[in-house]
Amino acid sequence: MSEKNLTPDNANSPDNDGIDVPTYSSQQETTMFDRAGRVPPQEIPAAEPSYRDQDFAPTPAPSYETVSFDREPVAPAPAAFTSDPFVATEVEETAAPDYRRGTTDFGLLIVRLLLGVWLILEAVGTFFRLGGNAGISGLEAEFAGYLVPSALAIIIPSLQLAAGVFLVLGLITPFFAMIATIASSFTALHALTGTGAGLNVFAWSEAVWLSVVLLGISVALQFTGPGLYSFDYGRSWARRPLVSSWVFVLLAIAGGVALWWFGAGTNPLN
Repeated sequence: MSEKNLTPDNANSPDNDGIDVPTYSSQQETTMFDRAGRVPPQEIPAAEPSYRDQDFAPTPAPSYETVSFDREPVAPAPAAFTSDPFVATEVEETAAPDYRRGTTDFGLLIVRLLLGVWLILEAVGTFFRLGGNAGISGLEAEFAGYLVPSALAIIIPSLQLAAGVFLVLGLITPFFAMIATIASSFTALHALTGTGAGLNVFAWSEAVWLSVVLLGISVALQFTGPGLYSFDYGRSWARRPLVSSWVFVLLAIAGGVALWWFGAGTNPLN
């Protein structure tokens, strides 16, 4: 069969045993789907996979531990887990401060009332001659050996009255605790001068010890603050006095020394 023959023909050669050998033309191809009336095969597009690479956890990179022989091993810090179970973050644990005061404020109220009421009673008794008090004239007679007895007879009860009222109220406590310290230090030195005991604490009279105790209470209030039951409680310096305590204590010492030096002008230890 030649190339120009476009249709199949039968071979006449006796060697073909009567077999019809088909030949095909280049313009028309006959397939088994054309003869059987079937649809030729079509290309089926590949379906996208139902998963993605992100659905799988990435393979972690191998980690290597470096060991140093010249340093001591450091233990890792404990990690606290957040709400996400797969995410861990390091959180530094800090203890929350406890601001509960218990009965401290009630105890400070008692201390303030004792000191304040005593100062008020002493001052009022001097001004109005109550309870057998000799008054200002009697106090001036007690200070007769000092430089300015008449001025001291008015200054001392005035300081006591002002300090007592404000300490009872718990108002501007650091300043008026300083005033109470000045007044109490003067009365303590005055009582010590009257006994002539000097530094012999066993020979001190009850009046000396009472003035010393009141002096210690007024100094203690500088470091503790007035407490909850006071008008000063809303101020931070009144709840937690720090530097102000030392400042007012130093001012009280300076004021007491100055009042005794310029008012009395004597040596209390003689």
